[in-house]
Amino acid sequence: MLPKTHTIINFIICLFLLFFFPPFFVLIIFLSSVLIDVDHYVYYIFKKKIFSLKSAYNWFLLNKKKLLSVSKKERDKHRRFIFIFHGIEPLIILLILSQYSVLFEYVFIGFLIHLIEDLYEAHQLGVFRKKLFLTYSIYHHYKYSV
Repeated sequence: MLPKTHTIINFIICLFLLFFFPPFFVLIIFLSSVLIDVDHYVYYIFKKKIFSLKSAYNWFLLNKKKLLSVSKKERDKHRRFIFIFHGIEPLIILLILSQYSVLFEYVFIGFLIHLIEDLYEAHQLGVFRKKLFLTYSIYHHYKYSV
């Protein structure tokens, strides 16, 4: 899902959440639901050694277009990216950290909202398993790097 789409959807969700949580905590939820994608940029920097945010955005758009141009069966064979904040494992870490600070509870909610949105799209693209578990993404990434 594109950052613009995440921002719009999460803004609407956070407007609704204002009925249940104080504004400061809703801001934490919103920021964490959008800024979780910083791992995409970090991956791009690591992979390409280029710091241009615009280039990273265009590179991911191009890769998404390539992915959409092949069948679901072929998509499963393609090497996937590793996004360190995407998956159940980072959520578990946030859940553990929330035992020590209430702020992590709201970061957890933001990450969870974002990942649900990503999983919906991943299901449509036929790459659900690789989005659900970070460890599976790592395994799949290195499996197809040979």
